[in-house]
Amino acid sequence: MRFKFIAPAIVLIGLFSLTTQAQINIGKPKEVLPLDNPYTVNVPREQIAKEIQSVLQTCNIEIDQEKTKVDRGRFVTKPWQFTRGVNAKTDLQNVSNLPAADARNWLKGRYALEINILPLDEKRSQLQIIAYIQGQMADVVGTKWIESPSNGTVEDDVLRGLAGKILGLDLSRKKNGKRRLMDCEY
Repeated sequence: MRFKFIAPAIVLIGLFSLTTQAQINIGKPKEVLPLDNPYTVNVPREQIAKEIQSVLQTCNIEIDQEKTKVDRGRFVTKPWQFTRGVNAKTDLQNVSNLPAADARNWLKGRYALEINILPLDEKRSQLQIIAYIQGQMADVVGTKWIESPSNGTVEDDVLRGLAGKILGLDLSRKKNGKRRLMDCEY
């Protein structure tokens, strides 16, 4: 008689423990997927352009006046050096697909941003970020800058910061409310 109640109880406890273990995530946390680039926001282009100008001025980021076309919703920054010295190779590998990384002596890394606002209609726009990354290497004759294709990390970080500022949301990966553009927290 007792066996009839004990056996189903053991089976239920076993099933319950399997389902609870499946929900516990002991390993690495879920990977946060990058935002779509271009990212659609329900804000008109003019308002986005004002926010971007405000952020660039607040952070004292130099704009390339020849390439920037504010009336067309295009902002281009001058190159900003983000790494130098011993960590240059590692830092460059974190943000780009470094060409021939093992065969070269990397000295510095820099990038320039192109921010485009693409209007969809009167109330919606798309925000597009393009990063141009370069690494400086030592050569027999001196040094030279080499283009390095971006892996999307810089674009996603900038897009999360600007879109979050425009929308008033925390889109950062760590959900800490911190927004960074180049070396500036805004």
